[in-house]
Amino acid sequence: MIDLSIYLAYTGYSKGVRNVEAELIEELENTMRKAGKTQAEFAAFKGVSRQSVHPYFNGKRGLLTDTARDLFDFLGVRIRLEPIDHES
Repeated sequence: MIDLSIYLAYTGYSKGVRNVEAELIEELENTMRKAGKTQAEFAAFKGVSRQSVHPYFNGKRGLLTDTARDLFDFLGVRIRLEPIDHES
């Protein structure tokens, strides 16, 4: 199992959902490449067309949904939230 750690932090301001999703998509795409998996394989895993999952990868549709949970299951990964230590 690939351990995907995404560090999302409260830093005194809101990054906005789109920025968080952009970081998440980048990490997921890196994980998919390392695992040798494709959007087409993910679509088959969900039982839908590749065209229906592509908007999640290009930012046209929000990823923080049940689809994200399906994608994490497909990749065998989880999100771990950790605070950033600003005093270091």
